Amino acid sequence: MRRAGDWVVLVAGCVVAISQFWHQMIGMGMVTLFLLGTLLVFLGTLSVIHPQLYVTEAVTVLTGLGLIALPWVFGFVDTPSAAWTSWIAGAVAVVVGAVNVGPALALYRRVVPPQAGAGQVRQAKP
Repeated sequence: MRRAGDWVVLVAGCVVAISQFWHQMIGMGMVTLFLLGTLLVFLGTLSVIHPQLYVTEAVTVLTGLGLIALPWVFGFVDTPSAAWTSWIAGAVAVVVGAVNVGPALALYRRVVPPQAGAGQVRQAKP
C-alpha cells in the first residue's frame, strides 16, 4: 500500500532542497532551508519504503512546522521566493503528515504484533 502523500512530501523536499537555484539566497537561512528540504526527502523516502512507520509522519509534521517558521526565525521574509517556497512546502508537509499519521498507525498495528509489556508474565506453552 503506497500513499500518494508520501510521494508529495518527497517531491516537496526535493523542491526545497534545490530552491537555492532560483532564489539565490546565501547564509544560514539557505543552509537551514537546504537541510530541512533534505530531511523531507529522507522522511518521504522512508515513508514510501516503510508505510507503517508512523513516527516518520509525525516528524514530517514537525519539519513542516519548522519550514513554516523558518523565514521569520532566519529573517528572510523579505526574500519572497525563498519565503514562499518554505511556507508552501511546510504547509504541504504538515497537511500530508497529519493526514497520513492515522493510516500509518493502523498499518503499524496490523504489521507489528503486540508485545508483552513490563510486569506482564508470558504464559508457558503446555
